[in-house]
Amino acid sequence: MEHIHEHDHPHTHSHDHPHPHEHVHAGEGEGKVVAVLNYMLEHNVHHCAELKEMAATLSGEAQHQLFHAVEAFEEANGHLARAVEELKKQEHEKE
Repeated sequence: MEHIHEHDHPHTHSHDHPHPHEHVHAGEGEGKVVAVLNYMLEHNVHHCAELKEMAATLSGEAQHQLFHAVEAFEEANGHLARAVEELKKQEHEKE
């Protein structure tokens, strides 16, 4: 199932993101899990960059909190990337 989210970002731009929302269920192949996690990681990286752009246009506490949000995104993205690496390693070991 695919649908579009519209995002309006002050001082930046408007755009649409298609979201396939493929749900992965227990017992499905790890390859599908890796594909969905890769998609989510790329999507998060994009949004993280947008948050950085917005933060650069602000000042004060709002800017401070957005930079904290960016740090949280980057930390989460690191965990996602390591999970993908581990799954790929496990798949390779099975071959």
